[in-house]
Amino acid sequence: MGNFAGIAPEQCPVSALSDTFQLSNEQLEAVFRRARADSPVVYLEDIDYWAVTRYDDIKTVLGDKERFSAEITLQPLRPIAPEVIELFKARGFSPRPTLSNNDSDHHAPVRRVAQAAFSPRRNQKLEPYIRQLVNDAVDRFEADKRADLVEQMVYELPALVLFKLLGIPEEDVQTIKMWADSRLVLSFGKPSLDEQLIAAGHMADYWDYCLNLVQQRIESPQDDLPSDMLAMRDGEDGGIEIEDVNNVVFGLLLAGHETTTNMSANAILTLLQNQAAWKALITDPGRITNAVEECLRFRPSVVAWRRLARTDVELSGVTIPEGQRLLCYLPSGNRDEAKFDNGEVFDIDRDDARGHIAFGFGRHFCLGAPLARFELIVILEELTRRLPGLRLAADQDLMPVETVQFRGPKELWVEWD
Repeated sequence: MGNFAGIAPEQCPVSALSDTFQLSNEQLEAVFRRARADSPVVYLEDIDYWAVTRYDDIKTVLGDKERFSAEITLQPLRPIAPEVIELFKARGFSPRPTLSNNDSDHHAPVRRVAQAAFSPRRNQKLEPYIRQLVNDAVDRFEADKRADLVEQMVYELPALVLFKLLGIPEEDVQTIKMWADSRLVLSFGKPSLDEQLIAAGHMADYWDYCLNLVQQRIESPQDDLPSDMLAMRDGEDGGIEIEDVNNVVFGLLLAGHETTTNMSANAILTLLQNQAAWKALITDPGRITNAVEECLRFRPSVVAWRRLARTDVELSGVTIPEGQRLLCYLPSGNRDEAKFDNGEVFDIDRDDARGHIAFGFGRHFCLGAPLARFELIVILEELTRRLPGLRLAADQDLMPVETVQFRGPKELWVEWD
């Protein structure tokens, strides 16, 4: 694929969907519009995937476990090198399927225990901590009248929240974020062999860390999610093993903060690009909750979820053969005007915004969705209160992070008086 930097949005080919991180937001949105209208299900030859772009088709794929398997959800988009496989074997890196790619009957009891541990009570207990993190960040840069909100707030904040939930010390945040970044490169980027080997080493380090954390909780339980899961595994919600707890912790550490970082950056960017909406939230903070849903609909952080066709299936009149791989493009489905009236319009008072599929759909719906929503509500409450004059800095590059799976600006420079 080529570089699309100089191409007008409406001129980007639908085939550009195989390299979405090369597209600006405007280019990607234009490609999705064209795909939904003309090629709602289209084969992307260079990556050997079928793109699915309409809301109803995406819900069909994500919601039908009999015809579509989630087993490829976390597989690298492009084949990894044999040297990487050997490194994994040597390091003993052998996780079971996580909640997002487990199709077996064992998925239900593991998710039930994880969801019980991921309780509303725990989320509410985190509110003072989340609010303090936001205010501490603002305190650090408020006098500067300028900040990169990605680097100086939303890159680290979701990780700190999740790590507190998991009982991980704050001093480990930067290391784990670095490991998570490596995983994204390995799974969803286009790394060289050297980059693959470095990322694979970090993944193995990550796995060892999770095993050690769970073992510590077995020996000395704490007031955290791994301890709760371990306590429940032998009760009436049991049927899970220690290895399942390892995998839930591993999966949450991998994906539970990258998505929220990009979700938060996307929401702030969208609101500041729509100053009338930003000012409305300042005037009436009660509108923030629905505004969060509209931000999730309008510009979600997860670009696509993958599925494998278990049988020949037809979507929008196109037959996809058994064994073929699919990319379900959530941002496209979220703007489908067959579902959302004026879907390309950002409207914080939209009454059906919560119908979005930003967190997926079906049995693999995002486990951390309530916490992610809650974090973003608190972030917006505090930013609109502390920095009502917030605006986007001029002349900045808003190109996204370089993975096909997640999307959010690498930097988000803002200013205020």
